[in-house]
Amino acid sequence: MRRNPKKEKAIASERIKDLLDFAFKVKEQSLRNRYVQLVRKYAMKTNLRLKPEQKMRFCKHCKEYLVLGENSNIRLRKSRVIIYCHNCKKYTRRPYK
Repeated sequence: MRRNPKKEKAIASERIKDLLDFAFKVKEQSLRNRYVQLVRKYAMKTNLRLKPEQKMRFCKHCKEYLVLGENSNIRLRKSRVIIYCHNCKKYTRRPYK
């Protein structure tokens, strides 16, 4: 049977959206991190680019799911969003208008 890349990407994007919604609802950090692993796995397997709002949900360095106040801080400085991860102690800077 032949593979249909467009269908695979559509299915993967739906799964990614669902997994990030599940990660938002779950209270256990280990489950959240597992969902992030699966999201990254689906995106890499299908060569799918994540949206910026999806990327901001996990740490760029340690791939930990970020929860404001629990394991991350967010600051606004000079037209940038600065996200600090308590797990790896690193910053991520993103521009905003």
